[in-house]
Amino acid sequence: MPWVEKTKPTQFDATPLHGSWFLVGDVVARRYQQDALRGKKFPLITYPSGLVKELCDTDDIGGEVNLFGVLNLKRQSSRDAAFQDAADLAEIYEYTVGRRGEDELLIFHPHSGNGYSVRYNNAASEIADIKRIPPHAMELVDGQCRALLPPLYTNEALGYNATAPIKLFAPGTGWTWYPTEYDGDNLFFGMVAGLEVELGYFSLTELEGVRGAFGLPLEQDLYFTPTTLQELQRLHRGL
Repeated sequence: MPWVEKTKPTQFDATPLHGSWFLVGDVVARRYQQDALRGKKFPLITYPSGLVKELCDTDDIGGEVNLFGVLNLKRQSSRDAAFQDAADLAEIYEYTVGRRGEDELLIFHPHSGNGYSVRYNNAASEIADIKRIPPHAMELVDGQCRALLPPLYTNEALGYNATAPIKLFAPGTGWTWYPTEYDGDNLFFGMVAGLEVELGYFSLTELEGVRGAFGLPLEQDLYFTPTTLQELQRLHRGL
């Protein structure tokens, strides 16, 4: 997770990018009981499509953009160079990568069939836009959500007093997922409310493949108010 001290300069401070911004750790700490984030910042970028992605300050000029899970793409790259980088990891992480036209990189999730179109400005050697495929498919964990979810085991001392910052649900069913921790790759810890209400681990791969009524994919509740696990447990059990 690329939280850095807010006084530490990054290449995104030195050369501000169109659409780039910082999530302020002091605000997150107050709202989500994550005291370790006080005095820190988290670089993000909003693309023309509206997708918000995590920026990683690496040794590469321009840094990297997290597409999903462990897959980072160099922000400054041509489409064909990016295709080669992505293809090298495709077999390991079981996603499908392809090219369309002269400037698009296509990457698909193995279980859901959903994916991303990454369009490059080849002349400038940089990512111009990132879109979901199909367009109506909601992104379950965008860059801001990655920032809000602390690493696994961070909230052990809090127990049921840990705050769930996001809510995912299967449309037309009673199933909901409330992640409170994330390994930054595929694994979450949090509360699952379905046949029972319980704490446990679940994966992004698993959630991408879940379908609700009429075959609809999972969605993120954009109007969810961050809530403690204790309060959520009472809510779902009708206490």
